[in-house]
Amino acid sequence: MDMRIALSGADQPVGLAVRRELERHAVDVMPFDVTSADALQSALDRATHVVHAASLTDPGHPAAIYAEANVHSTTSLLDACRQRDLAQVLMVSTTETYGRRLPPWPVSESWVPRPLGPALQSRVAAERAARTYRRRVPLSILRAAPVIAEGGGQMLQLLRHFTSRPRAALVAGGEAPISILAGADLGRAVWAMLIHSDEAVDHVFHATSAHTTWGELARESCQLQGVEARFWSAPYLASRALWTLRLSGWVLPEPEGVDGYVDVTGRPHLIDDSRARVALEYEPVLGVRAAIAQALDVYRRTGATDSA
Repeated sequence: MDMRIALSGADQPVGLAVRRELERHAVDVMPFDVTSADALQSALDRATHVVHAASLTDPGHPAAIYAEANVHSTTSLLDACRQRDLAQVLMVSTTETYGRRLPPWPVSESWVPRPLGPALQSRVAAERAARTYRRRVPLSILRAAPVIAEGGGQMLQLLRHFTSRPRAALVAGGEAPISILAGADLGRAVWAMLIHSDEAVDHVFHATSAHTTWGELARESCQLQGVEARFWSAPYLASRALWTLRLSGWVLPEPEGVDGYVDVTGRPHLIDDSRARVALEYEPVLGVRAAIAQALDVYRRTGATDSA
């Protein structure tokens, strides 16, 4: 089948990673602005598939802004899609909507979302709204583990923060395990869902690259940047107590734009993507070190400062 893929969010880190993988397969990719009705209609006039990767995740906006950007734009897109004869509509979501009460073992797609904050709450609402269209559009949903992508995002902010403060005494709860997804592997997961549409439509899949710990992410980031890492780890409850008492000499300061730093880095976030690996033949190619290296390489080449 000659694929012509309409892609939203191509100017964002997640969408950019998807676009690069799609273009590697020499398919026709048509980026469009999901907020523009004209751009949407123009893209859908030619598309055989749609990948919806646009979302508003930056902190600090009112709940109504997140609802408009994430929920309303999704339903508007799906309303337009149901008037077309499309092979597949793939929505990129996130496992971060599960919140911070995950067990210390990998969770499957059946785990109940407990989103924290209006941004993630709106993404859960967008996914729920999308699933009401499943009988009217050939919908697939990809829930990506926390993505280490070039160009931005919370994970890259945290890695940059670790390398900017390598002598801080503590990565709060640094031994908490986490699943990560490299930008390149995110693209591979999307591609796997597109070429296995019979198995993907009407289903939700997870995607990860590797399991690691927050402490290991910090140490690898410093090593790749050529700085000495002097991190200690502490149990989660001790980290919370130190943070509550504001003992800044013992706690790595919270980075700007990352809410609940101690909770994020002190809680497990392990994701089971075995269904995607079996049903879709999804195979990640990057490990933890390679994922960090790719993301930080762009950071170095752009001459960014450590102020982030």
